[in-house]
Amino acid sequence: MASAERQVSLYEYPVNIRLGDLKLDQSQKEAMRSRLDEEIVWLGYDLSPPKPAFDVIVAGYVTAPTSCSEMFIDAGIRVGTRTASIRAHVPRFWQSRWIGYKATPLATSVRRVPITYAVADWAQGFNIDPDQDKSSPLPKYLPWIESLNASANHRRHSRAPAGFGCWPESATHRQAYLGTFGKTWKKDGSPDLPRDFNPRFYNVAHPDLQLPEVPASGTEIRLVHLAEKSIIDFAFPFLSLAVQARTGAGHELTPTSLRPDTLTIEPDEDRLSIVWRVLIPTGTGDSAIRIVRLFKPPVSIR
Repeated sequence: MASAERQVSLYEYPVNIRLGDLKLDQSQKEAMRSRLDEEIVWLGYDLSPPKPAFDVIVAGYVTAPTSCSEMFIDAGIRVGTRTASIRAHVPRFWQSRWIGYKATPLATSVRRVPITYAVADWAQGFNIDPDQDKSSPLPKYLPWIESLNASANHRRHSRAPAGFGCWPESATHRQAYLGTFGKTWKKDGSPDLPRDFNPRFYNVAHPDLQLPEVPASGTEIRLVHLAEKSIIDFAFPFLSLAVQARTGAGHELTPTSLRPDTLTIEPDEDRLSIVWRVLIPTGTGDSAIRIVRLFKPPVSIR
C-alpha cells in the first residue's frame, strides 16, 4: 500500500453529483430520463462529531468482469468477518398482465451499475410497489440494486434500502436516530438537539456496513465485482495518530489519540481514505487553544 499521489481534501460539505454525470448506459439513461438533473450525495462531509460506529463506504459501481455482461451482477464487500452483498440489475419496469405484473427489462445485459441510494428501493430511489399511482402513464421502474444480506431481508417489511454508498440525512435508518422535534422541543429545547437525539445519526453508511468497532490493523478487506478487477484484496492499515494542543498562554495540553471512524473506498480511483476524529476543548481567554499539532506517537496514547 502506498500513499496517494494526490491528497484527498477534507470535505466541509457533502460531495454531490448529478445523476446524468454518472457512468450510465443508454437503458439506464432512459430509466433516469426524468431525473438526470437531480443531484445526489456521493460522499459525506468530514466535519462532524465523532461517530459511535465505524462507517465503511464504497463510492463507485458494481462492475461485471471485462468479458461479461449479464442481466444482473452480484457484488459484495468483506471486512474481517463482516460481509455485505447486493445484486445489481439491468433497468426493469413493472408491466401489467392479466394475471398481475411482470418485471420487464429495458436491456439484455448490464456491465456497470452505480452504487447509490438513488437507484434503491425507497422514496428517493425507485419504488417497487406497482399499485402506487395506477393512473400515471409513466413506467413503474424497479430498483437497480437490492440487498442479498439475510439481515437486510429480514428488514424488507420496513423497506430498508440497499447499497454500500453514503446515505443522506433523510434515509430511514438515519432518521430513526434524529430524535423528537415536537412542541416540547420547540418550547424547552430549541435550538439544541432533542434530548433523545442519538449520535448514531452521524453514521452515514448502510446499517450492514456500520461496524461496532474499528477494524484492527491488518484486518483483511475484500471487494468483489466493485471494479474492473473482479476481486480486490487489501488490509486495513496500521497507523496511530495523536494531537497535542497549545493554549494562547503557551501551556501544552496532554496529547490525545485520534480515533478512525470512516473508511471510504473508491475502487475506480484505486484509493481508500480514512477519517480520524477527536474532540478537544477550545478554552477561553489565555486557555483558548491557538495551535494543534498532529503527530504519530511512539506508543498508544489514551
